Amino acid sequence: MHIAIVRTEFAASRGGAERYAVNLARTWLDQGHRITVVCAKHDPQDTQGMQVATVSRPKLLGPWKHRWFAGNAGEVANATGADAILCLARAYPGDLLRLGDGLHRSWLGARYPNLARRRRALLNPRHRELLKLEQQMFFPGRFQLYVANSEMIKRAVTHMYGVDPARILVIPNGVDTARFQPVPATRRGELRALLGLPGDARIVLFSGMDFRRKGLLQAVQGFIQLVKAAPNRDRLLFACVGKGDSSFAQYALAQAGLSTQARFEPATSAIEQWYGASDVLLLPTMHDPSANAVTEALACGLPVVTSSENGARQHIVQGRNGVVLKDRTDAGAMARACRLLLDAAASQESIARMSGLMTTGDNAAAMLSALNQAVALRGQAKAAGPYVASGNQAAILRQLKRQMWASGDTRDYRQVFRQMQK
Repeated sequence: MHIAIVRTEFAASRGGAERYAVNLARTWLDQGHRITVVCAKHDPQDTQGMQVATVSRPKLLGPWKHRWFAGNAGEVANATGADAILCLARAYPGDLLRLGDGLHRSWLGARYPNLARRRRALLNPRHRELLKLEQQMFFPGRFQLYVANSEMIKRAVTHMYGVDPARILVIPNGVDTARFQPVPATRRGELRALLGLPGDARIVLFSGMDFRRKGLLQAVQGFIQLVKAAPNRDRLLFACVGKGDSSFAQYALAQAGLSTQARFEPATSAIEQWYGASDVLLLPTMHDPSANAVTEALACGLPVVTSSENGARQHIVQGRNGVVLKDRTDAGAMARACRLLLDAAASQESIARMSGLMTTGDNAAAMLSALNQAVALRGQAKAAGPYVASGNQAAILRQLKRQMWASGDTRDYRQVFRQMQK
């Protein structure tokens, strides 16, 4: 099958979402499928054996560059003549849209919980344009099906945009279990020596690429409270691995006199070594569809403390392989959760087993099945209109949306409604 995959940047080194796109494409390529990548930028090493169609995303357009890419990428993907179109970015139309980047509307709510501050934030044209574009992703006919990587995202799409839940499939992030797996006790000491970590330390790990959103400062505040209440405080060590501004976190540690009990390391391609060497992962993220760090850590048998705003909470068995925080800013609760997991006796193998994780192979197979379902639905779609709806305006709009979904009509249902009134 010829599959067109749309992603703004197709480079595994850019982050978790980009790495997912590359790994999925390479898996399908190895299975004999023909892959065309539609993107603004790509790493030639990641696109070997694939065709590439480049779509510009001019910086000069500022906040409108996202809309420019979305429309043009959809047209280019259609022009490839592919049998199926999978969008892994904000672009349309297509057969299947994977919501791996989450919802901007949800992120705004998490970033600005105060309504007045959120309204002020909307004065920024970037936020307004992203919200408009996001809304367009869910217009009737834009996609046959959607894929969410967590139940949290499915509920948000259903609630915020009124999408039929039957059209949203939940396929969790896949984990490379050959790379991320429990480490034998003998290997653990070797990893600590390799990373320059004390052999007898109890290590609280933070890992991420966007420190503000992932909650580095909150994690540090939780660690400070953990140290204050610990009898063996000198054995506790905080390790931050990733890319971002850590100045505020380092200042907080210095004020608490704990600078010598913290390590700040750059992003690494061997993060599994840190999972294997640590005792608990602390990730009080502001908003995450499903953080890869959580599923990767759990696959390594590392217990996790994370926030309720993280879709990966679906893999947490409360108090056994991790803890989900009700309030990610509650440093005391964070410290108690870390202490609970540090004192727990659960084995790495049991932590990985109870997490209900999906392998990358199973994820690729589930995504291909969803893509085939979407193509079949497109084939069953009937010619658009004429539409018949009755009742008040709200009832007519609801009926119209359902009819347009069923027919595969790609037009804006509100424009169709206005035409019906003429």
